[in-house]
Amino acid sequence: MRRRRQRKSVAPTQNLDSFLDILTNTVGVLMFISLFVTLVTAQAGNIIRTPLLSTSNKTAHFFEVKGDRAAYLDTVSATNQVAQFINSLPFCGEPSFSRDPDSVLYEYYRQQREEYDRCYLERNAQLQNYRATTKYYEVKLYGEGLSLAFLPVEDQPGESPQDLQQTNSDFQQVLKKLNPKNDYLAFIVRPDSFKVFREARKLAWSEGFDVGWEPMPRDRAIIFGTGGRAVGVQ
Repeated sequence: MRRRRQRKSVAPTQNLDSFLDILTNTVGVLMFISLFVTLVTAQAGNIIRTPLLSTSNKTAHFFEVKGDRAAYLDTVSATNQVAQFINSLPFCGEPSFSRDPDSVLYEYYRQQREEYDRCYLERNAQLQNYRATTKYYEVKLYGEGLSLAFLPVEDQPGESPQDLQQTNSDFQQVLKKLNPKNDYLAFIVRPDSFKVFREARKLAWSEGFDVGWEPMPRDRAIIFGTGGRAVGVQ
């Protein structure tokens, strides 16, 4: 009688190497996250968080910070001066063209055209030579669109961070004239002047003003075009 062989059941073997690799990587990632959170928490008291850029219906009032000093770009005064000057210029009315070269009207047109050209050249020369003045800037008309170019006055560099804190400083006087509900401050910041910008921003925030800023290369001129002036609130 043939013996029946008994088969031994063999438990399936599993390769745990892949599982251990995944577990090790997961633990490593969790440790890194924990370390990162710890570092951020430790430094949170030293970080000034600037809100993201947003549009505003308030009126912008501009300052340039350069050479670690702040100077007020009095665009309201400059614009009013330019408007008054332009209104004082003679009106140059361009005559209508007469298509009949043999008529008396054509001769009249020719005379009127010469007068118009002379008036236009004189008016344009006066516009090019005109300068509005504010405390910190000389403002000239730039280009055909009559943009405003702000040229710094050499002996008026602006106010230092220490000056800004004085109650009689120009910066503080400007804040007193403005209303946080209707106005906000916009800073044009040169690369060497973030210290004074931070001080001015802190003072503006303490008075309830919104603040916007825009970095600008050291030697780029400040020109406000006819399309408007806009630096978003932050």
